Amino acid sequence: MVRRTATALVAAALLLGPVPAAAGAAGYEAAPTTSGAEVRPSDCLVAVPTGGECGVLTVPEYRADPGSRTVELPYVHVRSDNPTEPPLVFMNGGPGSGSLQLAGYFSYGLGLRETRDVVVLEQRGGARSTPSLQCPGAAAAMADAFTTAEDPYEEFEPAAIAMRDCLDDFEAEGGDPRGYTVAESALDLRDLREALGYDSWSVYGLSWSTQVMAEAARIDPAGVDAVVLDSFSAPDRDFAATAYEGLELSLDRLGERSGGDFPDPYADLLAAADLLDADPVAVDGHNPVTGRARTFELTGDDLVTFVHAGLYDVELLPVIPYLLDRLADGNTGALSTLVDIGVEELTSHTLGQYWVMQCQDEVPFRRAGAGRASPLIEWLVADEVVCAELGLTSPPLPPAPVAFTQPALVLAGGEDPVTPAAVADEASAGLPDRQFLEFAGVGHAVLLNSRCGRESIAAWLADPGTDVTELCDRATPAYGVVGAGDLHPTTRVAQAALAVDDGDWAAAALPAAFAVLCLGWLIGWLAPVVAGRRRDGAGGVVAVLTAGIAPVAGTVFLLAAGGLIWVAAGALPTQLVVGVPPAVPWLGLLLVAGAAGIVLTARRTTSTRGRVALAGAGLLWLAFAAWFVIMVVLPS
Repeated sequence: MVRRTATALVAAALLLGPVPAAAGAAGYEAAPTTSGAEVRPSDCLVAVPTGGECGVLTVPEYRADPGSRTVELPYVHVRSDNPTEPPLVFMNGGPGSGSLQLAGYFSYGLGLRETRDVVVLEQRGGARSTPSLQCPGAAAAMADAFTTAEDPYEEFEPAAIAMRDCLDDFEAEGGDPRGYTVAESALDLRDLREALGYDSWSVYGLSWSTQVMAEAARIDPAGVDAVVLDSFSAPDRDFAATAYEGLELSLDRLGERSGGDFPDPYADLLAAADLLDADPVAVDGHNPVTGRARTFELTGDDLVTFVHAGLYDVELLPVIPYLLDRLADGNTGALSTLVDIGVEELTSHTLGQYWVMQCQDEVPFRRAGAGRASPLIEWLVADEVVCAELGLTSPPLPPAPVAFTQPALVLAGGEDPVTPAAVADEASAGLPDRQFLEFAGVGHAVLLNSRCGRESIAAWLADPGTDVTELCDRATPAYGVVGAGDLHPTTRVAQAALAVDDGDWAAAALPAAFAVLCLGWLIGWLAPVVAGRRRDGAGGVVAVLTAGIAPVAGTVFLLAAGGLIWVAAGALPTQLVVGVPPAVPWLGLLLVAGAAGIVLTARRTTSTRGRVALAGAGLLWLAFAAWFVIMVVLPS
């Protein structure tokens, strides 16, 4: 399934606690395991928190084959100085998302290291495992699929062929795809527990890995004492169908929260999709896998796909109704930002591993599938096309509902577009000792997106089964939905910022030059005034004041515009994707005043050198004013 956005993961990795790069693991002895699995110290692949040790788990690639080769799975082991509670083990979602970078998040962000050890294990087949199913050619082809306006089932054929080639190479080197499943991943956890010498531990699953943790609890009941299922991906539910259901439910809830400004965002999405189908829009961007420039041809299905990806992010959720309203009216300026977010999201994980696992465990059991829905969520189409090409064998029976008896905490985001809260609630209702918590204003991954969620997780883990439903406010979203009058609609500022972020400094050259002009001019004007060197008489005072109009107006403009944007970014940075505070365009009046000041000063200037300098300053001023009108004042 699709993963969390990179922004949330980076924030999680850096959250709280010192994270020096450790050289390797030390200080523990491996215990014998029933399967012959082994652990050994290793160099750290990421910066790890204080108390962290790094190691590698070696297990059979496919346990049902006595002659199977082995795979090596890195892990981080953070030891508590005062372990009074069972350890906790975490594996990230996806499949295909890295895990190690989140060791500090659990140890220090949740404060778990105070009372328990924390273990974070990489997935088999992931980018950091050996062997890896990274398949960059398939990932690059996945991104390039959005550069045409063809039928999606045809667009993803190159990705399917590239994935087939990658898997052929993998098998030629002795790899066995049958080893890359939820069942084998759950056995990895059991083997790691035994190898580290723990009698039992608590397990935390996120998205796809909730299936792994549920299976671990089932097959290792004595070794798992508590289970957290965050954004529960129910194995017995049609994943494609719930993704479509989640898309509509998420948008409906956002519409309800908009205070009547955007009563039906889903209808706006369909209207915008129809416009793009009738007239696809070309958007310049780049392939995040290869780094090469690409022109994306966006259709309605592409829009739906990228909106679905955007709904994962708790900071982007409140902006989407505003964005869809603009798109439904034919204003397509924000598409470039949406493409940048969406394509990055769809290719930011280990796609080869994702497809090999999903093509065996999940895709064959989609009853509705993508079903030629209109419009399409295209990564579901990609799954079907790739899996048809790979032809991997799946289990004879569809996955069963989760079934274990340990205490379970099930967490759901109220606007989760891929594992909807209603589905997670219903699918986990049969667990005998379950507590279900829903968090308003959260998309996918409660752990990474809700302060109340993190408080609830820590409190429940301290005493599994305890009632934490009233611990904090789950009903109030962290961010309100951006209203129709909250912004002046312009997407060009965000596009310029993205260009600078990609290394295109030319996008900021004119504003930077204007800032240097204003600040330098202000200093040059103030210096003699402050030093007491001023002209005598009324005419002299007027001359000094006139000369100060432009530098003062320009500096006030910079400070005011920068301050307004800074405050907006602090409140909700993603709102700048679709607009700027309404007061910002009115600051253009200061540019008019500054231009008038330049004209008045030029009339009083008699020296040729002074007039030349003013002419140069005036040209730069007019160029920036034109830039401001185009980038900010004109709606886009």
